[in-house]
Amino acid sequence: MATKRQAPDERAGQSSNATHQSRKRFKPNTGSFVPPENFGKKSFKKAHTTNAIKSNIRSLRRLLERELPADVRVEKERALQTAERELAATEKAKVRSDLISRYHKPRFFERQKAERRLKQARKALRACEGDEAEREKLGKEVDEYEVDLNYALFFPLDEHYVSLYPTRKRKEDGEPATSEVEGKRQGDKAMWELVRKCMAEGKNRLEQLREGKLTQNDDAEEVDHAETKPTQGKTKREKTNSRMEVREQEQATKEAIEENDGSSDDDTGGGFFE
Repeated sequence: MATKRQAPDERAGQSSNATHQSRKRFKPNTGSFVPPENFGKKSFKKAHTTNAIKSNIRSLRRLLERELPADVRVEKERALQTAERELAATEKAKVRSDLISRYHKPRFFERQKAERRLKQARKALRACEGDEAEREKLGKEVDEYEVDLNYALFFPLDEHYVSLYPTRKRKEDGEPATSEVEGKRQGDKAMWELVRKCMAEGKNRLEQLREGKLTQNDDAEEVDHAETKPTQGKTKREKTNSRMEVREQEQATKEAIEENDGSSDDDTGGGFFE
């Protein structure tokens, strides 16, 4: 006779359901993610923020409007000067970064144009078998295209770039108005001459020009500094001499007063006791 099948245990089923219910699915906490301050919708914002520095400057100026002890006032004035210098440096860095990103493409394409023209001019000079005048003309073109290349490479990064080969639109009959053609060499002529001058002085001078350490009036500024330094020293000497004269005059007047006091005592004091 076959044995009967046992009925399933209800307690075991309840215990297994309890274990399944006790297990919780892992859910990431989306509220815990805190984006950084310079995080935007598409990309990170630029890092040159000046709001904190400006707020610090405003608070320091408000504080200096109150009555403060002398040592505290000196300390806060120094902190204000430091914050103002930091603000100026940050704003300058922001302008520089904006100009670099703005003129990156024009500089890149003009560098390619200058390299292509320089290569063609050198090839023509090597293949030239004409007279000396023709070779001299081609050599001059090679020199000019070298200056063009360095113009695109070492133009100051903190200034607005002046295009060397601007494109102009054709509006002739039978051609679309949107077609562009390369124009003649234009650019900033004074800067172009400065680049030529820096090329003769070496690559280090060109790098200084690109970093903004040189300007078009660099020579004039050096002359001005050379002329103003002796005059500043002369004024300091004049100040020290005037101070010494004032001290000598004060000492002389003090001695004269003491002599007058002594003579008056000799004249009047002796007769009083007689």
